[in-house]
Amino acid sequence: MARASYKHLSFVLLLLLINMAESRNLSSGTGKNSALICSKIYGANIGDTCFSIIQNFSVTPEAFTTFNPNLNCNKMFVGEWICIDGSSF
Repeated sequence: MARASYKHLSFVLLLLLINMAESRNLSSGTGKNSALICSKIYGANIGDTCFSIIQNFSVTPEAFTTFNPNLNCNKMFVGEWICIDGSSF
């Protein structure tokens, strides 16, 4: 039973990563679109705020906003997946 749960969680995580990669097209200086790939995800804990996560992981506010364009800092919930590092290609 536990093994099936891990397979389900892995599948959900894979779908999330694919969705994030496809939905985050950024315009580069060359006029071409580049996709943002999240390389580190953090699960929010009790008491976390956007500001505390930015400070704890040494992320610039601009990068944090770019990595998490749909994040509502006033309505974060425990376990919410937050991208803390990524790159574009």
